[in-house]
Amino acid sequence: MALRDLLAPQARRTTFVAAAILGAGLAATFAIREFSERLIAADMQRRFAADAVDISSAISERLRTHAEVLVSMQGLYASIGRVDRAQFRRYIDVLDLGRRYPGFQALQSLRHVTPDHLDAFVAEVRADKSIEHSGQPDFAVRPPGPRSIYNVVEFVEPMRGNESALGFDAGANPAQLDSLRRSAETGRIVATPPVKLVQDTSGGLGFIIRAPIYRAGEPTQTVSQRNAALHGFVASVYRTNDLMRGILDPRTLQQMHIQVVDRGYAKPTQEGVMTGEPEDATVTPTLMYDSLEPNLGLVTQMVMSAGISVDRSLVVGERVWRVLFTANPGSIYEVSHTVPNVVLASGSAISLLMMLLAVITMRSRRLSGNLSTLDAEQRALVDNPLAGILFTAGHRILRGNRRIAELCGRSSAALPGNTIDELVATKADGEAFDAALNRIRDSAMATEVELHLRRSDGSTLLVDAYGKPLATGDILWVIQDKTDALAVEAERRAHAQAMEEANERLTTSLQLAEIRAKEIVLLTELSGVLQSCQSREEIFAAVQTYAGYLFTEEAGALYYLNNARNAVQRGAHWGALQADAVSFPVDDCWALRRGTTFPISEASQGLVCNHAGPCGVTGTGFICQPLIAQNNLLGLLYREHTSVFGEGADQLATMLAEQVSLAMANLELRELLRQQAVRDPLTDLHNRRYLEDALVRETARSQQDGKPLALAMLDIDHFKGINDSHGHEAGDAVLRGLGRILRETTRASDIIGRFGGEEFLMLMPGVTAEVAAQRAQQVLDAVHRMQVTLPSAVLDGVTLSIGLAVMPVHVANGEDLLAAADAALYEAKREGRNRVVVSHRRAKADTAA
Repeated sequence: MALRDLLAPQARRTTFVAAAILGAGLAATFAIREFSERLIAADMQRRFAADAVDISSAISERLRTHAEVLVSMQGLYASIGRVDRAQFRRYIDVLDLGRRYPGFQALQSLRHVTPDHLDAFVAEVRADKSIEHSGQPDFAVRPPGPRSIYNVVEFVEPMRGNESALGFDAGANPAQLDSLRRSAETGRIVATPPVKLVQDTSGGLGFIIRAPIYRAGEPTQTVSQRNAALHGFVASVYRTNDLMRGILDPRTLQQMHIQVVDRGYAKPTQEGVMTGEPEDATVTPTLMYDSLEPNLGLVTQMVMSAGISVDRSLVVGERVWRVLFTANPGSIYEVSHTVPNVVLASGSAISLLMMLLAVITMRSRRLSGNLSTLDAEQRALVDNPLAGILFTAGHRILRGNRRIAELCGRSSAALPGNTIDELVATKADGEAFDAALNRIRDSAMATEVELHLRRSDGSTLLVDAYGKPLATGDILWVIQDKTDALAVEAERRAHAQAMEEANERLTTSLQLAEIRAKEIVLLTELSGVLQSCQSREEIFAAVQTYAGYLFTEEAGALYYLNNARNAVQRGAHWGALQADAVSFPVDDCWALRRGTTFPISEASQGLVCNHAGPCGVTGTGFICQPLIAQNNLLGLLYREHTSVFGEGADQLATMLAEQVSLAMANLELRELLRQQAVRDPLTDLHNRRYLEDALVRETARSQQDGKPLALAMLDIDHFKGINDSHGHEAGDAVLRGLGRILRETTRASDIIGRFGGEEFLMLMPGVTAEVAAQRAQQVLDAVHRMQVTLPSAVLDGVTLSIGLAVMPVHVANGEDLLAAADAALYEAKREGRNRVVVSHRRAKADTAA
């Protein structure tokens, strides 16, 4: 009975401890499971949000590049003024939309027309024969009906699939009126709300982004000035499904449900910057895209999952788009419960095992005796393979384990009976051992000492010895080899030094990355400036301004190719140039000869371009990078550095060269389009459009200055007969020959051109009727002497009929001058051709006198 009473408290204690261990283990397991599940969910949410940001950025980048197309089309209208169908189509073909700007449904040009000019506009479009010989006889404004203003689709490309949009009045759709007004009044690119496109029968929604076109030369600083100068709009049309299909990867759509909601126009800040908040919070959002529904008519509401989801706001053409991203069931973003469940199962098992181990340990401790415990401890000490064990009585060795024998290079049996003095290497080690022995005896506490042991082969070993007094009066020494510890410490110091060096390299890399980021921001800003430049001089001024900030340690210059393409001229420079050449021949530069960057390797640095000769003398390094766009050599980017060029600077220079090449190529393209708009391609003379504008300009100048203005109208006699007898190639050769004679026999101040067919005009400012008649006769004689060589014959004897009128002698104003010259021309025809006839009219002022 007494034994049971004695054991009962110990049993209750064991039960309490076991229950406490199990409870604590299970509580910790559930806490770790909840934490791991939250951690996995948070990580999955971060991954999903990062992917959503990437998709939103891709949508913004695609629409931004499309907006640049509208800006370039504004540049087309600003550079040449009036554009016909053929010019519009050629410009769209040059843009190569299918490859460079995918996602468009169509590009349009809209004309802003008042009701009193509507009939004239329709007649002008119908008469446009720049593409089709018959023009567009079926063109009409749709929908019919009177309106206060019209914004009619004049051109559309590609035409195939978009025929129904031609002639559509965008202002007839109330949903588009506000976007037209905003774009016209602000001069900015504005998007429409989601609309049903007239050329789309798929059931999906679309939208249109428009940019205003103002008449060249008219002021546009205020809203009223912009409304007065408005010529029309250029627009890019999108089917939302097609646009998103080109941006979103099919694999992404398998993982995500994506919706795009239009929330109205964006709210601007006080500085005019558009925010991601809608201007009117009461506007009902419109669902314009759903990745699960090609036909939005079947969708009644927007879906926002309670699971992993993210929404982003984008500003597209001053409208706020809200993009909703929701993880699809079974996608890679679904939170897995496998790891938390494994944690729960493992933790429960470990808690149960810990409880069982505690119970077994407590019971074994009660059942084991002090003797068995001490014996186990001694065996553990003796058999320890890591530390040497010595039992000593003073200096005398009683026994030791295998490890101490290995450290001394002796056998375990040879240790007993020896003294410590036989094991230590020096007298100083013996004195250190004596001091440690005295500390143990005086304090009865453990102590430590560093010793050098002498091995049997004569070598020494540095060890740490930890001595502890035993109850028997003997001393237990634990001997630990310090070789590994010293090696670990040396390795730790080496790792610390390597880590410090790595941190220094990382800091340097971060600093370089910050510098590169600032340089990229500057280069991006410069790219926008270059695309807005209207002349080569503006490009050079922009590069010279920015280059000093981009290449702070360098000097350089920008050269452009002259018209003869045999030399380059300097357009911009920065820094203190050693090779300060204003111009030099193309053959003086290795880069211009080869069409690639020079020097190209360390070996080629021994070759020095002729124009960079001073750099070879002073030891300054140089790099020449040719400016090339569409395989066309445009100029040279030249850089100098007193030390070594950095890799980042070379990459920056390459990007700068590409941006400058693109800007210069765009200028040449705009100039080519302008020349094509005012030149007759067959004779290389001015065309009718240019002549009509010049006639208005010169007659106004003549009336203002009081100087005469002579107009001669020329017509080739029997031109139809030439075509019928010798073919149209002969007729074209005669027209080219007449153009050459007109250029050779007229003054630089005279304006000559092909008025149409075989008719030509000579506009001679400041010339009297007598002088004008002499010049006309010179042209007549030169044409009569002209010989046109044909493949089968030589055509000669070509004659002209010329009608001449002078203002203010024959007419009082410029409106009648052309009619008077035309009447004189017909009189020359009636009188037998091959002659000059001066108008018989007299101005009204002279008749009254």
